Amino acid sequence: MKLLVSCFLITISFLASAQSKKNDQPLEILFIAASHDYGPKPIEDFSYPIDKALAFKPDAVFGENLSPEDYDALDRHWNKEAIDKRLAYLTKIGYPLPKNPKAFIARQYKLLRKYPNYHQERMKLAHALFLTHDFGNASYQFYLLDKLRPVFGAEEVAAFTRILGPADSLKQVGFRRTNEYYNIFHPIAQTFKLEKIMPMDCQKYNTPWSAAWEKTDSLYKIFEKAIEADTNTADYRTYSRLINENNDLQRLLNKANRAGKSTEFLNTADWDKYTDFGNFYGNHYLFGLKGFPEEGVRDMLKYWTLRNEGMCQNMVDRAREIGAKRVVVGVGASHRELMVKLLKAMPGVTLYTLNEYRP
Repeated sequence: MKLLVSCFLITISFLASAQSKKNDQPLEILFIAASHDYGPKPIEDFSYPIDKALAFKPDAVFGENLSPEDYDALDRHWNKEAIDKRLAYLTKIGYPLPKNPKAFIARQYKLLRKYPNYHQERMKLAHALFLTHDFGNASYQFYLLDKLRPVFGAEEVAAFTRILGPADSLKQVGFRRTNEYYNIFHPIAQTFKLEKIMPMDCQKYNTPWSAAWEKTDSLYKIFEKAIEADTNTADYRTYSRLINENNDLQRLLNKANRAGKSTEFLNTADWDKYTDFGNFYGNHYLFGLKGFPEEGVRDMLKYWTLRNEGMCQNMVDRAREIGAKRVVVGVGASHRELMVKLLKAMPGVTLYTLNEYRP
């Protein structure tokens, strides 16, 4: 009996040690802040972020997507109405979802690993991924199919229509050629023949965040009207300086956009301050001014911080779970300042921001 207990304790100790080592596993991150919409005719050619990512040679690419499990666990999602419409569209087309979608998806990945040019099988995979709420990876498969469309024969065009609808109607399921995934992160993943875009988003705090935002927005409008009514106060001068600085930063952003350097600018301290002004109504720069909704902004910052902490933890945990050593992280640029700070403080993590990374 003592021997059994001893063996059991040794096993537990070994497993705990292995888990501890896994939690401390070194992880290098190339952090790329990007725009959710570069427009239909972007001036930028995206070689700046892509070339740096290719030199970095990541094992995985993480995007601002929810895992299917995290999506299903939500009581509310900010974009649920649009997502429900997309699901309804794909369901209405009528192509059946297999009885065991999880096993089917695993088989499709295995099959495409061996035969990447089985385009009809990729269509079936994209369909199953979307209907099982893996929207990030469905989008990646839509991207790959979109790039392959010029070589489709009549049979493949017919299959696409039968499974996903007319080829030019992918926008009905949220597919866009203007976003950061199509222009930056999907090309990176494709170059390294990565099967998936790893999810990292955290939306657990969406409900209190939305409530804080709505409250703050209404109070800020009252504050704005009141402070602009009297331009002779010290509070107005503080407010006016902030507005002028914000306008200066907007001009810098516009200049970068015209020069085809949008993504480079989105990875600067100037952008961090600009988005701080815009997303949080002036943030701490206006704290203390009469009538400013400081409590509401602090609530917004609280839930914003919790979301970003969740995103960082998801990414690091999932990277280590799959044994990744080097990963590219792609997020909307408003996350940059806080996520960079959080990731740099995490044990075992070495972080490179896009502009500071030198291959």
